[in-house]
Amino acid sequence: MRRYLSPLLRWGVLGATFLFLAKTLAGNWHEVRSLQLQSHALLYCAIALGIALIAQIWSAFIWGWILASFKETPPKRWMIVTFLKNSPAKYIPGSVWHMYGRVMAAREKGIAVEPTTLSVMIEPVFTVAGALGLALFNNEHPQYKFLSLGLVLIALHPQVLRLAWQIIRRFQGQKFQAVEMQHYPFHILLGATLFMTMRGLTFLCVVFAFTPVDWDAFRPLVSGFSFAWLLSLVIPSPGGLGVFEASALNVLSDYLTPGLLIGAVALYRFINISAEAIGAGAAFLVSEE
Repeated sequence: MRRYLSPLLRWGVLGATFLFLAKTLAGNWHEVRSLQLQSHALLYCAIALGIALIAQIWSAFIWGWILASFKETPPKRWMIVTFLKNSPAKYIPGSVWHMYGRVMAAREKGIAVEPTTLSVMIEPVFTVAGALGLALFNNEHPQYKFLSLGLVLIALHPQVLRLAWQIIRRFQGQKFQAVEMQHYPFHILLGATLFMTMRGLTFLCVVFAFTPVDWDAFRPLVSGFSFAWLLSLVIPSPGGLGVFEASALNVLSDYLTPGLLIGAVALYRFINISAEAIGAGAAFLVSEE
């Protein structure tokens, strides 16, 4: 039964999300058509693309730090190339193929499967923690955000991770092999927060391409963006497609007009996918050694 419920839930979420986006676009089509780029829009878009590409590479380092915390130290060049090659696979239905590709590449490299599998599973949890940390800068529902962040930080404790991994392996009917972090991953949490900050700056540059933004709006925009990105990570959707856009339209509606938001999230998604495609293309052209 679970085999059929998971795809149904995923496609149900996608369908509802795209219906919402279509309705919002239809209701604000006149405003969207009247959008105009600023005179320095190309510069802002180029900066956004550069930051997005740096964020991709930085995310590869975060994955490497997670592996290192499990006493696995792959070569940095291999780690970056492998991460960038597999990143676009997140948009394939199932949302696991980018993880699967890294696990298979690590096995071919001679890296133990257990720590590699756990590393790709908990990597999004670090991103969730970073997103929640930035989302706290927005005063809306702070108690829920603090509670959620606290639970995530507890879940990332080495002993909790070890117990959770043991339960998962037993549930799968497979032999448990001890995989444990050497210490609490504070540096990885800081790295994930910086990654989300770069994502937020990318979005700000995209907004600048359409309209000037007051300094007072920086904090709520980055915070709201982070919360929307967080929702796209926890709600089942390939690469967060549709979920991020719908969440951003709701969360940021107090700061930007609907038409501007539609244009900004669409351009942001295009720039982000372009950065991933450029990174993957470059990774296929260079040697892993």
